[in-house]
Amino acid sequence: MGCVISCGLKLILQVLNTVLCVAFLAVAVFGILLKSSKSIVQQLLSKIFDQFNVGNEDLRQLARFITENADGIAIVLIVVGLALATLCFIGCIASCCGCNILLKIYAAILVVILVAEIIAVALLFSDPTRLTSLLVSALEKLLQLFGDGSEEGQMSTAVWNVTMTIGSTCCGMDGYGDFEKLNKSLPLQCCNMTAISCDSKTAQSVSVPGCRDKIVKFAADNMMTFMYISIAAILLEGALIVIVMLTICL
Repeated sequence: MGCVISCGLKLILQVLNTVLCVAFLAVAVFGILLKSSKSIVQQLLSKIFDQFNVGNEDLRQLARFITENADGIAIVLIVVGLALATLCFIGCIASCCGCNILLKIYAAILVVILVAEIIAVALLFSDPTRLTSLLVSALEKLLQLFGDGSEEGQMSTAVWNVTMTIGSTCCGMDGYGDFEKLNKSLPLQCCNMTAISCDSKTAQSVSVPGCRDKIVKFAADNMMTFMYISIAAILLEGALIVIVMLTICL
């Protein structure tokens, strides 16, 4: 009976590690594409953004902004993807060969990763407003460059045009007054996209709200999604550790 259970546990380990290995390799491949083939990623992002009612030029600028500032993310995806794929491969080999030493090493690494992930999640969610504050602060800095002819200004304009257009239409961070304080022309979003041009009088009569509430809601919703994914990952790692321990003992 113990032999049957042990074989079943090893089979579960092999299946889980094979699936996870493929998934992490896919993450690493995406990181490599993001690092070396920016044009492919830009096309992919443009197709994703096509579903939103945003100008093509803004989409191109936004896709370019993301890819040109994603080198750090690409390196992280490559390193983490390959490292975790290697770990899953070790787990798969160890369970296939029934090598208890490899299984113990695999389990020890999983425990270390699990503890590190629990600490990271606890620190991140100890202050739920941290991500929101960082996002709002970054967008406020970009707003100051809105409408500028420089390359950074074009990127900032694209980011804000997408922010103000996706979902419900909004204007600036707190309303059309943001653009007046910066001595900038009002974008059409401040007049609810109903006019050929937008001025203060029209914006005041239309009274389009600022984007702060939408940005805060977006950050909060994504924080919840990230929290659920993190909890699922922690539970999966915990289950893997339990299965490995049982496999070693049986």
